[in-house]
Amino acid sequence: MNSQLFFLFLVFIITAMAAPCHSDEIYSKNRKANELYKQGKFKEAQKLYEDALLLSPSNNSLKMNNGSALYKMGKYDKAEEAYNGTLSNENKKVLADAHYNLGNILFKNAEQLQQQGDPSAQEKFKAALQQYIQSLDINPDDMDAKWNLQLTHQKIKELEQQQQQQQNNKDNKDNKNDQQKNDQNNQQNNDDKKQDEKQEQQEQNEQDQKQQQQQQQQQSEMKESQDQKDMKKEDARRLIELYADDADSLNKPDKKAARRKQPEQDW
Repeated sequence: MNSQLFFLFLVFIITAMAAPCHSDEIYSKNRKANELYKQGKFKEAQKLYEDALLLSPSNNSLKMNNGSALYKMGKYDKAEEAYNGTLSNENKKVLADAHYNLGNILFKNAEQLQQQGDPSAQEKFKAALQQYIQSLDINPDDMDAKWNLQLTHQKIKELEQQQQQQQNNKDNKDNKNDQQKNDQNNQQNNDDKKQDEKQEQQEQNEQDQKQQQQQQQQQSEMKESQDQKDMKKEDARRLIELYADDADSLNKPDKKAARRKQPEQDW
């Protein structure tokens, strides 16, 4: 029992002695990282912040500094994760700064999406707007947060106007396409109608030509029949005239020639 108490006491002493050492090391790393950050050496600074967080994982100031370095490096997703880790802080200034920084990250993400033509950029801007509002709820005098709030609101308004213009253009294009389609249909209908009319006219011409041929044939046949009738009449007339001459000759007595008396033979 006494040996166990001695062991626990020894651990407590070692821990108590180590705590100041860790605090000094954390302070040293954070200070050196801050100097690198000011020099624009964000990658080196972030490495030191990360090392310090291994010694003090719940240190919200280190989380905030680490998030700022990641933000400067363009690693917005990791920076957002670092800032989110500080939202449980009871220190109002730290909490207001966390919301402000989260707003900046979301704003940057929204700008990237906007450049890519991604329609989700508007939602990112709206999320950034909410972060600035929460920051100002905690610290109403933060002029940077007010400025970013106005800028973000303007971005959202511009995107809404662009989307409305795009929708109007789309509607106009659709209407134009519909009009072109209707014109094409009308043209096709007109072409079909003309083709039908042409076909009907051709059929009518063929029918008229056929009727004309039939009429000509009938007229030819009638003429031929009439000619035959005329020929028969002419033949009949000639026969009548012929027989009429014979009738005259039959009715008139024939003249007998005087017989000459043959001379008697002189013997």
